Amino acid sequence: MSHTSRRLTQTPVLGLGRFVYLRLRRALLPDFERRWSRDIDSSLSDVHRKLSAMEAELAELRAFKRRMTLDQWLAHSEPQRERVRQISLSEVEAHIARAIAATPVVGTPTTHMVVEDVLPAEVYELLTAAIPPADLFPDRDPVKRDFEMSALGTAPPLTQDMWRLFDEDIVRRIVAPLVFARFQSAVETHYADTGGEAFGRAAAAIPHRTVAGRIQLRRPGYTLKPHLDPKRVVITGLFYFPRPGDADAYGTQLFTIDRPVVHHGMTTFFPEQAGAVCTLASTVPYRRNSMLVFVNSRAAHGASLPADATLDERYAYQFYVKPLDGDLKKLLKTLPEAARAAWDEIL
Repeated sequence: MSHTSRRLTQTPVLGLGRFVYLRLRRALLPDFERRWSRDIDSSLSDVHRKLSAMEAELAELRAFKRRMTLDQWLAHSEPQRERVRQISLSEVEAHIARAIAATPVVGTPTTHMVVEDVLPAEVYELLTAAIPPADLFPDRDPVKRDFEMSALGTAPPLTQDMWRLFDEDIVRRIVAPLVFARFQSAVETHYADTGGEAFGRAAAAIPHRTVAGRIQLRRPGYTLKPHLDPKRVVITGLFYFPRPGDADAYGTQLFTIDRPVVHHGMTTFFPEQAGAVCTLASTVPYRRNSMLVFVNSRAAHGASLPADATLDERYAYQFYVKPLDGDLKKLLKTLPEAARAAWDEIL
């Protein structure tokens, strides 16, 4: 058969095959696609149902663990409540006054003190015992959790009793006034930096009070870069609560700043974001029954708990000392406009 004959014979066959293929494709493919989509949708629904069931089961297990932990903690802590009621605040005040009076004030990198054995031993032990289980801390961040004193109404009874006594009666009425008196000249300088000497003296004479008390729980992987606390904050305080065997290397870091910085905002200020260079000056040891207090100006502070840290949980209590806002606003209005600019967010 010639080449031409073979071509003529094959062409209709090829054309018919293509025709059949296209017809089948048009007729069957949409059905295949529909069936495939239904299968995929069914499989995905199955996966979603299983995931939802697993999530519900995990939530139930977490709730059960939380209840068990709390029940065990309550059974252990309930006998401690009577000891809280027996605390003598006059004796506590005398102890703290002696400890603060005996501690030298250090001027660099900012005015600060590290007070050792700041609390009577029994008070310190009761505070440690009354720290709520980690499961009761808000869990928005796995390495940074804060138990606010404003949430004490939801806390277990021992935590409410002991930490309310500590926050309101010991820190607010005893610790803060004693520290403020030791830092008086530094507080005047703190205010004078933005308003002059007369403003510094007048601002330091305004009534000041503690705010934002909270128990801090930090875990490995936590890092807080050099910063200054919100501008309203004049003094920051930290009490440390290490567990037995915790290394003291994971305290608070103090940094020098290579240039004067003006902190305008009412939120945390990071000098490095403004182009300044912060250099580590010292690390305050994470030591039991000790307190770091410092003036919130001229230097930065931070903390680091690296992923390979030798402790699993780092506990501390932080508080701020600030002026009464209304009194400060009245005083700020007496300043020249250029000086008020540093406080524009509070006016």
